[in-house]
Amino acid sequence: MVKNIIFDLSEVIISGYHGTEKVVAQNTDLSAEEFLARKTEVTDFFLDTMRGKHSEDEYCAHLLEGSGWDLSTQKVKECIRQNLNVPVEGTLEIVKRLKGKYCLILLSDHVKEQIEYIFEKNADLQIFDKLYFSYEYGLLKEDEGCFEHVLKDLASKPEETIFIDDYFVNIDRAKECGIDAILFKNAKDLEQELEKRGIL
Repeated sequence: MVKNIIFDLSEVIISGYHGTEKVVAQNTDLSAEEFLARKTEVTDFFLDTMRGKHSEDEYCAHLLEGSGWDLSTQKVKECIRQNLNVPVEGTLEIVKRLKGKYCLILLSDHVKEQIEYIFEKNADLQIFDKLYFSYEYGLLKEDEGCFEHVLKDLASKPEETIFIDDYFVNIDRAKECGIDAILFKNAKDLEQELEKRGIL
């Protein structure tokens, strides 16, 4: 019997860091391709920032270091924030339909300062019963032990849980733990997948 439904945040409910290169291109002299290439080069540092090992300012400084760009840390942060408030159409409406029937959980790989901004601007996210952020416990969803940590805290079994995420690596990790996982494509597809399982 399903008791818990775990949702990813970025690109499932609201936009995250992904796609920031488009905002940068609109607001600076850089092309989206230039920013994305540099962002890709410093992926490991960014992942550790989401694990809570670095601040957002430290990440932005590392991103800019040696780039030769006439761009400040503050400007990068402004572009990121401009990209953080785009809702994924239809998903939150599904979450609202599930409220009160299941324990609704948000499990997000994210940077601390960006989560604080997102929650400040999006009061609807308070709908979730439990929140788990990578920077708080030092694990990404792709890391060994992440889902075990969440299940232990919930005092739940894997078969009592459904996980929804747009990244196949995270989906595979959840399945390895015995959790039923749905690869998010769009809200309509998610609705159909949940109906198949008798959840909606």
